[in-house]
Amino acid sequence: MNAPDAWSGTPVLAPAPAPAPSLELASSSAWNNGKSFGRLLGEVDLAATPAAVRLGRSYIRELVGQYFGADRSDLADLELLTSEALTNAVLYSRPRRDGTVMLSALHIDRFVRIEVTDGGGQPGPQRTPEEPLQNHGRGLVLIRALSVDHGTHRNRNGTSTFWFGMAVREGWRLP
Repeated sequence: MNAPDAWSGTPVLAPAPAPAPSLELASSSAWNNGKSFGRLLGEVDLAATPAAVRLGRSYIRELVGQYFGADRSDLADLELLTSEALTNAVLYSRPRRDGTVMLSALHIDRFVRIEVTDGGGQPGPQRTPEEPLQNHGRGLVLIRALSVDHGTHRNRNGTSTFWFGMAVREGWRLP
């Protein structure tokens, strides 16, 4: 070892690797009254019926499209994932006490985060990961493939929130 290569005893700070993007918030907008790190774009309560999927998809398309100046072709993946998240809530979860699911959209830095809050999972046996995907489970595969981040958490009031985030596309104007 050469003298210049010897450690001088002075600590050297090396930059840490950049973390993977995470859109996890300390709490959901559903019980945080919109006081999260993101800007609440809007939220709507929808009856927990299959019709909620179409209504929710249209709501997100219009809301996010107007906010960012994006057209319908730019929002195709966002609409698809919103449909999948709402379908899962309507078919496989309980509604909230008032019979609804809540759909929220937040703007976090260069991301859009969509949240679906329902009354929690249906009681009874859950499908194990080893079981084949028959008529369900494909939505989560799409969400994993197309979103930047996603997750689920239980809220203080007993409801559950599933969320996913997507990057703001090039060409969208950031307000």
